[in-house]
Amino acid sequence: MSLFLDLHQFLCVNFRIAWRLSSVHSPRQRRIQRRASRHWNRPPVRTPCMPLDTFLRHDCALLAAHPAPDSALTQESNATSILDELRQVVFQTDRAGRWTFLNRAWEALTSCSVATALGDSCLAYVHPDDRATEQDQLDQLLLGQRDCCRHEVRYLRADGQVRWVDVFARARRDVHGVVTGTVGTLFDVTERKRACEQGRLAAGVFASAGEGIVVTSADGRIVDVNQAFEAITGYARAEVLGKNPSLLSSGRQGKEFYADMWRRIAQAGSWSGEVWNRRKSGELYVERLTITAIRDEDGQLSHHVGVFADITRQKRQAEHLEHIAHYDPLTGLANRRLLADRLQQAMGRARRNGAGAGVGVASLDLDDFKRINELHGHECGDELLVTLARRIQEVVRDRDTVCRLGGDEFVAVFDGVDSLAACQPMVARLLRAIAEPVNLGGAPVCVSASAGLAFYPQSEDVDADQLIRQADQAMFDAKMGGKNRFFTFDTQGYRVMIERAEEIDALERAIAGQEFTLHYQPIVHLKTGQLNSVEALVRWNHPTRGCLAPGSFLPTLEGHPLMLVLENWILAEAFRQHERWLDDGLDIAISVNMSGAQLRRKDLVQHVRGLLAAHPRVSPRRIKLEVLESSALDDMGHVSNLIRQCAEIGIGFALDDFGTGYSSLRYLKQLPARRIKIDQGFVRDMLQDPDDLAILEGVLGMAAAFKREVVAEGVETEEHAVMLVQLGCMLAQGYGIARPMPAPAVAPWLASWRLPPSVASCVPLDRDDTLLLKALVEQRAWHAGLTAAGDEQRCCRAGIPNGIQTFNEWLDLNSAKPERCRQALSSALACRDAFLAQLGACAGAAGDGPGGASTGALAATRPCQAASQAFAAALKELLDAWKR
Repeated sequence: MSLFLDLHQFLCVNFRIAWRLSSVHSPRQRRIQRRASRHWNRPPVRTPCMPLDTFLRHDCALLAAHPAPDSALTQESNATSILDELRQVVFQTDRAGRWTFLNRAWEALTSCSVATALGDSCLAYVHPDDRATEQDQLDQLLLGQRDCCRHEVRYLRADGQVRWVDVFARARRDVHGVVTGTVGTLFDVTERKRACEQGRLAAGVFASAGEGIVVTSADGRIVDVNQAFEAITGYARAEVLGKNPSLLSSGRQGKEFYADMWRRIAQAGSWSGEVWNRRKSGELYVERLTITAIRDEDGQLSHHVGVFADITRQKRQAEHLEHIAHYDPLTGLANRRLLADRLQQAMGRARRNGAGAGVGVASLDLDDFKRINELHGHECGDELLVTLARRIQEVVRDRDTVCRLGGDEFVAVFDGVDSLAACQPMVARLLRAIAEPVNLGGAPVCVSASAGLAFYPQSEDVDADQLIRQADQAMFDAKMGGKNRFFTFDTQGYRVMIERAEEIDALERAIAGQEFTLHYQPIVHLKTGQLNSVEALVRWNHPTRGCLAPGSFLPTLEGHPLMLVLENWILAEAFRQHERWLDDGLDIAISVNMSGAQLRRKDLVQHVRGLLAAHPRVSPRRIKLEVLESSALDDMGHVSNLIRQCAEIGIGFALDDFGTGYSSLRYLKQLPARRIKIDQGFVRDMLQDPDDLAILEGVLGMAAAFKREVVAEGVETEEHAVMLVQLGCMLAQGYGIARPMPAPAVAPWLASWRLPPSVASCVPLDRDDTLLLKALVEQRAWHAGLTAAGDEQRCCRAGIPNGIQTFNEWLDLNSAKPERCRQALSSALACRDAFLAQLGACAGAAGDGPGGASTGALAATRPCQAASQAFAAALKELLDAWKR
């Protein structure tokens, strides 16, 4: 009866332990659980596993509260039935340490039958190396020195296998407290030990691997890195834990690259490739990276593991070998091999894309370069070649290719050009760059070049070698024609030259027949509404084609002497028109455009003096000469001196189309032009292009710093004018004010012209308040981009738009708001919050993944667009009220 009482106690304890240790219950186990539950009149327990000794103490108390049934047979039956279902061994020994009870789990553990083991010493199946320790543990229990113990020991199965066993034993006492044996459990933990060993091995590999290893959670947060990661990236482990691996991003790969990478990981479970990243020091490096998705036993994504190696050195070595194979060792320009490849690719694009994607090939050869080598030596000759190669490279566009074939022969490939005529100014710039003096050994050396130009596609298809030979032939013709010039080769180009010659003849007849006239476009002050001046714009009253704008005939005259004849007439006509206006009581200043050829005249100042003498009533301060920024940069020293000489006699200068050339502070300092005209391209799009607005602000800032007067071209609407006033630009010109008009129409226009009220009431914004203007433009740009692209999921993928961020920045700088703006500000805040809410709703309705838009996202985008438009309108209203 005592034996079964002890087993009855362990029945409850071990049944609950087994329930907790087993993650999956079979139907038979569930039936056993229900039987035990009915026996003890309580439901099954499903709490997390607690220490085994805690369970034992707890269940002994339960036994005291629930005495065993009266029937010993029932106790024995229940105990035996349930104990045999347990996964762990339940044992009992006598005072000598011999087995007196074992359940069936013993046979699975040792492959020895229970009947055979009963009566044997409990140490018989313990591994010989562990018996001494196990004997010591047993003695302490049997002598009453310890109440219980728990440890791990090795057991030997009958078949010779070694199994690790978790042993829990408690001293069994009689009613007098005398130890009569032990009772406890044995649990096979061999697989757990192996898993631990594998974990330690994996940890050792992780720590000592030469490749960097990073482990992230499913949401992309770093949970561990190894020492190689720290060595490669420069980041300590503590610095990156919890961070996103994007902190290593170099910016050299775009969003599309990473989107494709994660899509492949989601589909295939892994991805391998090369990635450019940035170390903590800021240094870029390239790594060979493999990312693997780790999933748990339920198939759910749990982690990502990235393994990478720094291959920067190998990459640079490969790039060096590639550079040697494709570039000239002296000048660093492309060699013949790379030229052939680039030219074939460009010609292939031209065939596929058609109009606007042509290819120009210019063959250049230095004139009399042999004499340079003879006079100065080959080292100086090489130095000259290096200098000229650098100049040529600086003149061409980034997409173009410059090659040194050998000796003093160069080839330039102009990719993506419209026509042969579009290549000609490029070749002319190349020749001018080569002709500039080069300092060799302390002495200036001048050298010229001859060039030939060929164009593709042609009426008959040619290959790359033929195209180069055509350019070479044209170059030889240029040398025969006198050197320091370029000739073109191809039938289409020849026809263009013939047509140009015919048009020049027609222009010459038009000048003689007085078919040209001047139209005048007003430049007004946006604060006072007064007329500041007018710009003289030439028109050709063609006998059959009607009134032609300058763009239809002036390019034909570029570089031709007839251009000077026409410009001399324009300047003289402007003087005459000013006198006619004086006769009518109008003192209107006139701006006249000058070409680069006019600027290169040595006698321009004398010519202007002659006009002033011929028209004494014309004040020199009422005449202003406009020059293109790019033309002024052709000969900086000469143009600067010319502007100063004209200023001495009262004639002012203006830099036209400012921002389209090589605008810089140095040029602005060296060119003493008092007026800057901002190119209309920047002004026209500034309402919804943040970049154009930034350029405009930058030019206005430079002009203010250098005390230059600024005129904004391209003002097409009242809103353009209002924004210019808010930016502090008070002079404007454009169709929104007036189109170019004949001279007789100027006086009636001036009499009827009134500054729009919205412009008149506007005042310049403070520097901080321009953030509000920037926020409006950024919001418009965001909305326009979303609408134009038709990308319904853009608002779902993007973060907070720049317009909201800039608006919030403005709010932080303007805590005190004028009372008149309270309502407009409240409306803007409400619209902002509504827009953000719609963005959140749109993001929440996003589809099943990056593969496509969901129906919910498409539906949520429409109110998001409306909220965006409302927010932009609210910003406009606030801006109008802010400084009114």
